[in-house]
Amino acid sequence: MPGVLGVWLGDRRIGELANIPGDYNVFSFDEGYVEDPSAPVLSQSFLDKNGLPIRIIPRTQTVAAPFFANLLPENPSALRELLAKEHSLKVAPDFPLLRVLGRDLPGAVVLVDESETADDSVSYGSSATTIQSEPQGVHQDEPLRFSLAGVQLKFSASLAGQRLTIPLEGQGGSWIAKLPSNAFPRLTENEFAMMSFARAVGLNVPEIRLVDIGEVRGLPSEMPALREDEHYVYAIARYDRLADGSRVHAEDFNQIAGQFPRDKYENRSTSWIAGVVSTLCPPEDIDELIARVVFGVAIGNGDMHLKNWSLLYSNGRDARLAPVYDYVCTLPYLPAGELALTVGGERRFSSITTETIVEFAKRAEISKREAVRVARATVERIRASWASVRESVPDHRVVAAVEQNMTRVPLLQGR
Repeated sequence: MPGVLGVWLGDRRIGELANIPGDYNVFSFDEGYVEDPSAPVLSQSFLDKNGLPIRIIPRTQTVAAPFFANLLPENPSALRELLAKEHSLKVAPDFPLLRVLGRDLPGAVVLVDESETADDSVSYGSSATTIQSEPQGVHQDEPLRFSLAGVQLKFSASLAGQRLTIPLEGQGGSWIAKLPSNAFPRLTENEFAMMSFARAVGLNVPEIRLVDIGEVRGLPSEMPALREDEHYVYAIARYDRLADGSRVHAEDFNQIAGQFPRDKYENRSTSWIAGVVSTLCPPEDIDELIARVVFGVAIGNGDMHLKNWSLLYSNGRDARLAPVYDYVCTLPYLPAGELALTVGGERRFSSITTETIVEFAKRAEISKREAVRVARATVERIRASWASVRESVPDHRVVAAVEQNMTRVPLLQGR
């Protein structure tokens, strides 16, 4: 059904997303936003080479413009199918999903159906959109109204002690609860272990928990059945939500690239990501990025695609590299797997050498000497931390995969 969604950032309306006959989606900025040199950044993909908002944005059909399409769960995915079913919608078109989920999208962007009357579910504060107080739980007949981009079945939730609660109206929550995967055994434990390892190495990791699935309240009744031998939910604090409920704007690198979700493995490299970070962020963020690349190579993470890297805009304009998320050892599931994005032109873990880091830095147009220094320091921290971390990894297959991988990566062997 055609309609218009007002697009808000913080306390200001910045544009509109219209759906017109033929299921075409047209996004346009408000003139006042375009003319304001201090306006908050919606996405780097909407800025021209001079850093000014683009006035003419191509329309799309069925899917929304890439920035908005990437805010939704990917198609196909169990989460998208679940949300579409709960709202009696078709799975494919983006606009109807954006209409019903627009109050709790990732980051600080809010989409408001302009045919609705004002209510108290969302208020627009001076710095960010504020969610009302944490609800107690979800009604079985109340559809979920949050959108968590990606493929894995996951829910926005609140955390009290060791109990995770999905919000009453399917909206709000400052944690993400990832459920076990039927396709990949013990994936939640894997991610908790690798993210704990990342913290031990010194990477910027949000607060994380591993919660017994029996301590999760408010799971929707239409959710697919889970494997009986999976007992844990992985929970991570949302970096785009603050303790007072306010939102911090963020965008992933697939949005920055202006690509649709299906292209998250295509057309870009880790050097491109580093080039963007070096242009927009402080120097320490480049060091963090290099350390994450090295860590991902070390643990055999073959899923470091563009949607698993993001920027944060805490004050609306200045970008910082968002904290680490979605790091797992993928080798137990895909033993012959390679890197999702090339590093210095290489995809195979066994091909990553010190010279590869030099080539990575050359392509990113960052200091080769500094890149090698950071890479070597990270390798030292990885090797020093693993001995203690491995004892807490419950899945012996993950331990074996990480250790085998570290022996075959030349960079980890000082070469």
